[in-house]
Amino acid sequence: MSTAAQTHRHAETRPVRVAIAAADPTARRTLLTQLQTSPVLDVVAWADSLAPLLVLGTLADVCLCSDPPPEDDAARLGRHGCVVAVQNGDPVTSVLAAAARRGAAPVATRRPHLSPRQQEVLFAYVSSGDLLPTVARRLGMDPETAKTHLRRIRAKYADLGRPAPTRRDLYARALEDGLIRPPSR
Repeated sequence: MSTAAQTHRHAETRPVRVAIAAADPTARRTLLTQLQTSPVLDVVAWADSLAPLLVLGTLADVCLCSDPPPEDDAARLGRHGCVVAVQNGDPVTSVLAAAARRGAAPVATRRPHLSPRQQEVLFAYVSSGDLLPTVARRLGMDPETAKTHLRRIRAKYADLGRPAPTRRDLYARALEDGLIRPPSR
C-alpha cells in the first residue's frame, strides 16, 4: 500500500481527539464519562479553562467547553486546527457536530517512520524530566548515541512539516502520534 493510501486510511480510522474545558470538576468528570462511551472519540486532555489547553497546540481536534470561552482563546486554538464547541445537550453530538464543521474526518497526521530503537529513545526522553545522559544510561547507550537518535527523530518530524526542536515539542508529537498516552487524572 502506498504512503498516501496509508495516510488516507489512517484519517478514516483515527478517532476525533477531544479536549474538555470545564471550571467545575464534577462537570469535567461527567463530560469525560459521557465522551468515553463513544468509540469514535478519544479524550486527550481536560482542564478548568482553555488557557492550559493552548499549550497542547494541535493535540486536539475539538475542544468541548462547558461555558462559552473567551473569544481570543478560542481563536488561538482555531489557528492550531482545533475547533471549539460549547456543550449543549448531548456532549457526543456537540463534539461530532464541531468535528463536521472542522472538515468532517480529522485531518490525517503524517507520522514519521521511527525504528523501534528510535521509538524507545523518544519514549524514554519525553516521559521523564531526566537529563539526556541519565536517559542514555537507563537505555544502556552512550549519550552521543542518544543525541544522534534524537537528532534523527527531530529531522524526520521536520521533514514532515511538524518540527519538534524542544523536549516539550517532542512530547507533543509523541502524544499526537499515539506513542504515549496523556497523563491520567
